[in-house]
Amino acid sequence: MDYSLIEKYLSGEATEIEVKLVFQWIESSPENRKEFVLYKKAWALTARSRADKNQAWENRFARKFRKDKAVVLYASIAKYAAMVIAVFGLGLSAQYFLGGKPNGRLAYIADTKIQVPLGQMANVELPDGTSVMLNSGSTITYNGRFSNGERLVSLEGEAFFNVFKDEGHPFRVQTAKLDFKVYGTSFNIESYPGDEKINVTLVEGSLGINNKAGSELTRLVPGENATFDANGSELSIQKIDINLYTSWKNGLITFRNEKLKDIASKIERWYNVEIVINNPALGEEPYFGTIMKNKPIDQILEVLKLTSSLEYSIVTRTDQPTLIYWN
Repeated sequence: MDYSLIEKYLSGEATEIEVKLVFQWIESSPENRKEFVLYKKAWALTARSRADKNQAWENRFARKFRKDKAVVLYASIAKYAAMVIAVFGLGLSAQYFLGGKPNGRLAYIADTKIQVPLGQMANVELPDGTSVMLNSGSTITYNGRFSNGERLVSLEGEAFFNVFKDEGHPFRVQTAKLDFKVYGTSFNIESYPGDEKINVTLVEGSLGINNKAGSELTRLVPGENATFDANGSELSIQKIDINLYTSWKNGLITFRNEKLKDIASKIERWYNVEIVINNPALGEEPYFGTIMKNKPIDQILEVLKLTSSLEYSIVTRTDQPTLIYWN
């Protein structure tokens, strides 16, 4: 194995094909696994000293967010499980029968809620043509007058938006702690209930961040990430590699100096499992590396075990999520 390829993987610079090559090499023999662990330990000693340097990570995994213009709402059955769709109030009725398919689309008068189960993802197209990819355990609700130009969406969880441009009708996203206003742009919002922080990454266009009173706190430019600490009500802005925050759409997750306890919370949502960290010091351990989200949970755990001090055990339960102990 070319050690430069392993170093690219550890630093998060490897392409998807290169990541697969590294995984295949690691899994091919116990000797390769041992060799990888030794190299990982040696690399970590030097990597942590340079962790604060701003390095340009190449944009190798970004793809245009695809949408099916013929369908207002859809899920890719081959890749994602079915979503839970709830229509509140009057449902699909009045406007459709009273002359109402604006722009050739079915108009919804009642609010519509779309819930994605834990362990799944889903693609959604809103009535105005806006594309949304929802991550595991996420819920999106759009108001009943959406098709009439009141483009208001509520989000719990994580979603990547590719907003259809309509300067006459601003697009707004509401979360528990912050609101967002756009006219036509691509961005990622991570705002799960119970999480201390909200992460917002702008890919294209401009995005205004407002507090719940309606005042604009800041306006992002492409390549910027805003992190809002709900406990201290602090908002920090930084230039980032957008792939760190959007590559989940393509099944590739790169962690750079992220605590294992925070990674555990994400794995619980992605795979619908319960993780118990028995060693508090382990939860605080920083982690550097890349995982492929579409791999089975046991393979993900093996990768984490090889590249950190993590040990684990799995307890299968019939009527509850699988229990995983991290030691």
